[in-house]
Amino acid sequence: MLELNDVEKAISVLQDEGIIIYPTETFYGIGCKISSEKAISSIFQAKKRLLALPLPTIVSDLEQVCACTQLSKAMQSDVEELAHLFWAGPLTLLLPAKKYISTLLTGGTGKIAVRLSSHPIAVALAKGIGEPIVSSSANISGKNPTACFEELDDELLKRVDGYINSAPKPKGGQASTIIDVLGDKKIKILRSGAISLEQLQEKGYHLAGA
Repeated sequence: MLELNDVEKAISVLQDEGIIIYPTETFYGIGCKISSEKAISSIFQAKKRLLALPLPTIVSDLEQVCACTQLSKAMQSDVEELAHLFWAGPLTLLLPAKKYISTLLTGGTGKIAVRLSSHPIAVALAKGIGEPIVSSSANISGKNPTACFEELDDELLKRVDGYINSAPKPKGGQASTIIDVLGDKKIKILRSGAISLEQLQEKGYHLAGA
């Protein structure tokens, strides 16, 4: 395992289908490029995570969202507006994935979870490899995520190909809110988090079936 305080070195590891630990604005994340089934599988093994559980991703811009999703016009309009309102920030959008996206990443749901992080390193990694990166919390499944590098599980550290532990460090706080975007301003909240339902409702979004 290598210390990768040079982002370019970390990008090289990701391009070689490696997995790394890196900071996000809230907690440390574990990730790889989304086009590598081998690397995605390694993350499940490292975290001891059930294969049925999908993995979230971080994008560098809306272009990367469009590259990995299949959106209706109504969804496209909502995604663009939500991105304008809440990105970069703690809102994760669940969207229909393009057929080439690994079922390991989607958990067999046919949908991919994307967000634009406000952390410069996370965004630089996605931009540098030219595709979204997996952004699961860097913890063994069932254990708590951490914003402190010294609290990362030794077993997990031994299973990755490198790590970034440079500033800015994660600040903790609430995880991102995850919403299923259904189009025509209809949503489902899959995980409550830093962005509240009230904030979404203020912008005209409403729960499906409500």
